Amino acid sequence: MSKSRYEPLVKLKKKSLDTAERALINANNELTFASDTLKRSYEELSQMTLPTHGSVGEFTQATTMIHAQHQTIEHSQNRVQRAQHLQHQMRERFKAAMMDFEKFKYLEVQEMNARLKHLKAQEAKMLDEIGTMTYKREEL
Repeated sequence: MSKSRYEPLVKLKKKSLDTAERALINANNELTFASDTLKRSYEELSQMTLPTHGSVGEFTQATTMIHAQHQTIEHSQNRVQRAQHLQHQMRERFKAAMMDFEKFKYLEVQEMNARLKHLKAQEAKMLDEIGTMTYKREEL
């Protein structure tokens, strides 16, 4: 059976689908990494304490470390939000690519089914002709 006219489009859409899938996987991985980083940052902050006695320098140093940890948490929260946004975009891109691929795959299957139906009709016609020719020979 010859190739479908949709076959090149199906291959192109499949490549696009694979690319979108890889991008979605990367976005999922980035979100997981950012969430883990945020979780670790919160855990580190929970372990920090201000000194109850000692010099002012120690107190200032501890305060600075806590402040830096808060900044790290804020940065991690922003990174999680960006990763969630990217993941949403990649999920939508993947859905669109999947729909395009499925549409052209469906059209390819429909074309092949129509071709197969046509070939079967031709085969039946040829078998009828052969049967008619054989019948006429037997009469002679």
